Amino acid sequence: MVRKIVVKFWGTSVKTPEAIRQVAKILRANPEIKIVVVSAVGGVTNSLVNLINADQAQRPILIQELLNIHLKIAQELNLSIDDKIKKEVARLDQLLNTDIIDKEKIDNILSLGEDLSSLLVYSFLNLQGIKIDLIDIRNYLITDDHFGKAAPEIGIIKERMQNLSTNICITQGFIGSTLDGKTTTLGRGGCDYSAALIAEAIGADELLIYTDVPGVYTMGPNTTDEAQLIDELNFQEIAEMANFGAKVLHPATIEPCVRSRTGVRILSTFEPERNSTLINIKDNKSLASRISAITMRSGQVLVTITSLKMLNAYGFLANIFSILTKYKISIDLIITSEVKVALTIDNISTGSHARNPFIYNQDLLNELKQFAEV
Repeated sequence: MVRKIVVKFWGTSVKTPEAIRQVAKILRANPEIKIVVVSAVGGVTNSLVNLINADQAQRPILIQELLNIHLKIAQELNLSIDDKIKKEVARLDQLLNTDIIDKEKIDNILSLGEDLSSLLVYSFLNLQGIKIDLIDIRNYLITDDHFGKAAPEIGIIKERMQNLSTNICITQGFIGSTLDGKTTTLGRGGCDYSAALIAEAIGADELLIYTDVPGVYTMGPNTTDEAQLIDELNFQEIAEMANFGAKVLHPATIEPCVRSRTGVRILSTFEPERNSTLINIKDNKSLASRISAITMRSGQVLVTITSLKMLNAYGFLANIFSILTKYKISIDLIITSEVKVALTIDNISTGSHARNPFIYNQDLLNELKQFAEV
C-alpha cells in the first residue's frame, strides 16, 4: 500500500527565496508526499492585522509594503507572476473601502497571506518541473460561520477531500469556507490545525510539520542555550505544551490526528536531516518519569469579576459561564474566592482577529455587569 503524507510549512519556511528553494528540495526527496499546506509568508498575517487596525492615511503605505514583499520574492525566484500578485493584493482596496470592517471582512483580509504564499510556492515548484496542482482550500475545508475561529465540518471535509487529483496538491492553511462560500479562518496559528484536518480527511499515514527548528525543545531555544531537543512526546504531553505556550504546534492540531491515528513529526525546513521530534499518537504511556519541558505563555488577559452576591449563593458561576458560552469565549485558568472570580484568556482563544472580547464586545460586558463588577 502506498503511504500518504501531508506536509505543512510554517511562515518562516516560505519567507525567503532560499527557504522556498529548500521546500522544493524536501518535496523532491519524498515521493510519498500527497498534500502540501503552507502558511502565509512569515510576518504577513501580523501585517494584515496591523492594516486592519490602521487609519485611512496609513493603509496605502502598508498595502504597498505587502505587495513589495511578495513581488521581491517572485522576482528573485524568476517567477512571472507579478500581475497575479497585484490582482490578489487589489482585493484589499475593496475590502477596506468601508467605514466598518466586520468579522467576515476581517477573515477575507487575513486569508490573503496564505493565498499569496501558496501562489508563490506553487509557481516555483511548477517552474522546477514538479507536477503539482494548486487547489483553493475553500472548496474542501468547510466550516461554520464563526468568523475568526470557525469550527470545521468534519464529515463534509472528508467527503470533499476524496475528489483530489493524483498529482501532489498545494493549498492554503488557516482558512476555510462556509457552505455558502464565505471565507472563514480557524484562529491564529490555525495552519497546523488545517493540515491535521486534511491529513485526517485523506487518511494520511503521517503529518510532517516543517518549522525553523528541528522539533520540540525542553525550553524555548531562543530563550536559553541549555534547551535540548526532545526525541519523542506522547499526544497528551504535546497537547499540554502547545496549550501552555510551546509555539511549535497549534493546540488544536492533535485532536484530528488522534481521531485518525495519524503520526506527527516536527522537523526543520533548513536542516531536514537533523533529528526531529516524533509525536507518538498510538502510544499514550508516559515516556519517562521526568519533567518533559518548561513552557511560557505570553499575551494573557486577566479578567476579574467581583460581586457580593457570591456569598453563600449558588448558580453564580453558572451565570458567568452561560454568558461566556453565549459569546464563544474559551477560558484557560480560573481562580475563585468568596466574592471574586479571576480568569484568563489568551490570544489563541480569541481567534484570528486577536481582539480582546472584554474590550471590543460591549454587549458581553453589559451582560456581565448586570450582576457583577468587571
